Amino acid sequence: MKLTRDNFQELLTPIHKKIIADEYGKLEPQFEKVFKVHDMKKKDESYPHIGAFGLWGENTEGNTINEDEINQGETARLEARRFDKGYSVTWELTRDDLYGVLDGRGKDGSARMLARGLRATIETDAANVINNGFTQIGYDGVPLFSAAHTLTDSAILGDNLITGALTPENLKLGLTKMRNQVNEAGVKIQSRAQQLVAGPDNEYTAREILRSTNQAFEMSNTINSIEGITPIILDYIDGSAWFLRDPSFDNLVFGWRDRTFYDSMKLPKTVDFFMYGFARWDCTHVDWRGLVGSTGE
Repeated sequence: MKLTRDNFQELLTPIHKKIIADEYGKLEPQFEKVFKVHDMKKKDESYPHIGAFGLWGENTEGNTINEDEINQGETARLEARRFDKGYSVTWELTRDDLYGVLDGRGKDGSARMLARGLRATIETDAANVINNGFTQIGYDGVPLFSAAHTLTDSAILGDNLITGALTPENLKLGLTKMRNQVNEAGVKIQSRAQQLVAGPDNEYTAREILRSTNQAFEMSNTINSIEGITPIILDYIDGSAWFLRDPSFDNLVFGWRDRTFYDSMKLPKTVDFFMYGFARWDCTHVDWRGLVGSTGE
């Protein structure tokens, strides 16, 4: 198709939309391996926590049934946030460098860079749930990883925080802490870690610990007793932080309110066009159970 001012937008928009989509799809999403991803039905979503029953009480023949009650707990929430980015493509640039522009370049940016920026934004936002999970206050008044999670129907405190670098011994401590997690009534819930999640700084340490025949980093015949754990590396996890996850729990959630779409518009009083992308999402933790984490220090 010959480029004219009349078909400028008609020619460029579908090409750039395809370039953005293709570039975005080149890398497999990492966050989807540890976040439950869904489409939000409205701007705000709530995840109310309710109490739990304790152990059943022993009773005697003919007696009334032991009665218990469930209390209302804290509520976690998602609230869709808007993300967008765009770039302009001038008539002159297109006219003078048609094939370059059709390859995705534009004034102050390009289709490919827009896609890469979107991928980095999503992965960074999801990873920050973990990066901030040791300091940022969550739905229950303490950070995601804490030894002081209050329970609705028990005076004890929930605990999913450990300390120390990623080592075989610390990993075992984390696995044990996971198995000791409790519900709102303080009763064990039989959580089992299946994922070890870390950033690039711990990638090879994680793989060596999990895949060694004998216990890693030791000159001994001690077998590696850590089994059934999959290493997952997220590029945007900061420093030496690491955590364990039981994926049978809905704990890390990512909600799309508007999945990313791309379009263009004519810039006022010009013969130029603005290419842009738009999306709304939110991600957070809605439960601390099924997670155990360390800053790596």
